[in-house]
Amino acid sequence: MKTSDVLVGVAALIIVVSLLCIWLSPSVQDFMAANSLWNGVKDFSTEVNAASLDSLDELPESSQGRTLVAIPYIQPGDDDLSEMRNFVTEGGNLLLMDDYGYGNSVLEYLGVDARFTGETLLDPLFCYRNQWLPKITDFNPELEESGIKVLVLNHATSLTNVAESDVIAWSSSSSFLDLDEDESLRNEPQGPFPVAAKLKLGKGTVALVSDPSIMINSMVRKDDNYSFVQYLTGSTPQAEQLLIDRSHLQKDQRDESQTGLTNLRSVFSMPYPLLGLTAVVFIVVFRYTLKKGETIG
Repeated sequence: MKTSDVLVGVAALIIVVSLLCIWLSPSVQDFMAANSLWNGVKDFSTEVNAASLDSLDELPESSQGRTLVAIPYIQPGDDDLSEMRNFVTEGGNLLLMDDYGYGNSVLEYLGVDARFTGETLLDPLFCYRNQWLPKITDFNPELEESGIKVLVLNHATSLTNVAESDVIAWSSSSSFLDLDEDESLRNEPQGPFPVAAKLKLGKGTVALVSDPSIMINSMVRKDDNYSFVQYLTGSTPQAEQLLIDRSHLQKDQRDESQTGLTNLRSVFSMPYPLLGLTAVVFIVVFRYTLKKGETIG
């Protein structure tokens, strides 16, 4: 066997193994539906049969009865903001979960007065383990009737400029915004503060939550967090009505590569690209076989 044949075989094996490793290895990035670790959202997204979107161009034509979950840690461009607005105004539900990202850019584009303060919400009295994990026990009557009594937030912020009638959850009176980041109350704003709201926009609704962490694997089962997210999304395992936007989440190189492989697979699953790929493989194999036959002859 020629050295060139060995090198070609080794190179092909390396490429195949590398692609398999990229394809099969799980994500470790925050809020990724493929991430089964503490900081992913695989548990909830799997149970409700959620679909992950790598681009808002993938949004369905009809948004009726569907919910888009957006956690914008990468600033959306005008095209994406327009897609979000059309999704909501045509009857969809947008669940915007943010603490220190670009949620306010989305709200500004939508023409909504509410904003995320971006200041850390601490509660030294009503909390789980420490003041960075405030407990929420004050809800509007609709949530109380649905059995939601306690939420646990994780390094959350708060909302401002929200109409009282739109607020659905408040922090306790012992909570405060840590403006000077010294982790103690020193002449700083004290609660209660709005931490979740729900308002109408066009034919749809916009729900705001000041902490996306309630959805991650390590937090979603704390107290009533799961029921709260399910209430906001209207999600059930019977229908693919929950869409999670991962195009505005921070990704590592593995996530980018896996997205590229997914897109490539989608392309070659169509008839003409698949036919072309089959023809190329056939020609390569045929020429290689013919060449080997000539060598043997």
